[in-house]
Amino acid sequence: MTLGVGLAAGLAACGTGGTAFTPKPVVTITPTPAAPGSGPTSPSPSVTPSQTPSAPPSTPAVKATGSMGVFMTVTEALSGTCRTVDGAPTIAMTDPKNEFYTSVKVTVVLTASRKAVSSVATTFEEDSEGFTWKLGYDAAKPVKGTSAALTVSGSTYTVKGKLNALETRGGKTRTEVLPFTIVARCASAQW
Repeated sequence: MTLGVGLAAGLAACGTGGTAFTPKPVVTITPTPAAPGSGPTSPSPSVTPSQTPSAPPSTPAVKATGSMGVFMTVTEALSGTCRTVDGAPTIAMTDPKNEFYTSVKVTVVLTASRKAVSSVATTFEEDSEGFTWKLGYDAAKPVKGTSAALTVSGSTYTVKGKLNALETRGGKTRTEVLPFTIVARCASAQW
């Protein structure tokens, strides 16, 4: 619009003997929305909430105490919790002041029915000779020769079998399968 006004003014100035050009002020037109029902409309999209099932809720933890042995007793001073996490009953205990190892950590995950073991993960932190151990079992991908059987008596869970053991000292690791027993006493059967 401004270009048109400028062009018209320039042409009028070039003209001879014509009438003088007087430009008009520029007017801005702002469109207004149409009133409802006065024009074509498009359907608004509908949103359907997702029907994704949610994981079972976690439950409050109860206290746990226990012991672990590999050939012989490693610790009788384990403490921690028994708790269901995302549908998986989980027993997690530690002995942070073990007599031989810096600390001992034990985690046992049971099947949802609590009738079998899903996994066992244990670590024995460095001992006075520089050895560390990582021992484990995974029912979904068991290492040859490993096993974990569960016995339940009230709120006491005993897991026995053979764990895949990684022994590390001075940067060198060797692997073997070792027998183990873990006993966990949960403060309640409701966890």
